[in-house]
Amino acid sequence: MQKPVARGADIFYGWWIVVSGFVLLFLFAGAGFYSFSIFIQPLEAEFGWARASISLTMSIYFIIGGCMGPFVGKLIQIFGPKRVMLFSALGAGICYMLVSLTQSLWYFYFVYAMLAIMSCGMGPLPVSSMLVNWFEKRRGTATGLAMVGISAGGLILAPVIGKITVIYGWKISYFILGLLTWALALPAVVFVIKNSPSELGLNPDGGASSPKIAEDNFPETGEKSRVQQNQGWSFLDALHSRAFWWIAVSFFLAPLAQMGVLQHQVPIIVDSGTSQATAATALGLIAGIGGLGKLGFGRISEMLPYKWVVLICFGLQALAVFLLIKIHSVLAVWTYVVIFGFGMGGVVVLLPLSVGQYFGLVSFGVILGTLWMVQAIGGALGTFGAGLIYDFFGGYQHALYIFLAAYLAAILAMFLAGQPNPHAKTSQET
Repeated sequence: MQKPVARGADIFYGWWIVVSGFVLLFLFAGAGFYSFSIFIQPLEAEFGWARASISLTMSIYFIIGGCMGPFVGKLIQIFGPKRVMLFSALGAGICYMLVSLTQSLWYFYFVYAMLAIMSCGMGPLPVSSMLVNWFEKRRGTATGLAMVGISAGGLILAPVIGKITVIYGWKISYFILGLLTWALALPAVVFVIKNSPSELGLNPDGGASSPKIAEDNFPETGEKSRVQQNQGWSFLDALHSRAFWWIAVSFFLAPLAQMGVLQHQVPIIVDSGTSQATAATALGLIAGIGGLGKLGFGRISEMLPYKWVVLICFGLQALAVFLLIKIHSVLAVWTYVVIFGFGMGGVVVLLPLSVGQYFGLVSFGVILGTLWMVQAIGGALGTFGAGLIYDFFGGYQHALYIFLAAYLAAILAMFLAGQPNPHAKTSQET
């Protein structure tokens, strides 16, 4: 591969890093969780397992993947994203192949738990940790473009796997997922990905911005330069700051509401008097519009103060939930789909941007990993809580009011976090 230069090249090498991140997230989402529903009926037919038992697999997957966030973040900080991604892509491919050997429910749970660990190491955490080094002024756009891979995985890979499953069966599909993970992820990691622009003698944004963070944030030796140590908060400093806890509250409440609505969206829409077919179509469209939201909020984050971007993102989702509560018509459903889908796409983009905005790069991976765990717990609680409320009250109305309040509280929490100060220490703030 020809060595890229900072200026004069047709394409800044950082954009190839974005493409590689897109590929990894395409697999992370399309193979990891969007495709799962395809296998529910085939597994039920072959083994006679209850659907609740099969669906529990995804709860295990999300919880373990979320709880692995701090650990994976620490590994990224020590070894760099590239090594973590390489090991995880190898492991994920093996796990998909092992799923094809399933003969018992407990084996199925165990392999998916291992898959959750591996997927965490090739998902938004390492991709975001890499992109914050490659981009400074264009960080929002770069992150948004890479995160579109999540939506693309749902729109493209999941239907393809569905057709393969119909023709060849679920075992072949899982084996193909393993091979596909190796075929796409390994070349991207080995031949394209670099931890930071300093490995190629470049600066962030192709030399258009300040070289202050050109220093490699993930040194191979594990030693950190004096310059690097002053480029943000340590994890313990961040943990003792007011900003961290209010951001944690915000990104606990918003995913709680988002996943609570999204995972129960089809029955919610059907209960409002809309057909099952329309509700299913709405679910697919939301995934696609979510991709536009990722792009949009990535760009908007470079134009407006961060708190106002969060207000728009969470506020749009709150407005969409309000429509579900108050208006019962086909027009209201499609309006909800557009507004909620676009707003939903911004959450996965804004979480890593918040860490860079408030805490800098020194402990980016660990801080983001910890907040990722908080977000996962919130999402799992929202999904489970909506089901409990439905069982108790016989409808989703009370749950929707709670989710609406959660969005508003999440906005308030972000404003209570104070002003971003990524190069300060807790002691200086105090």
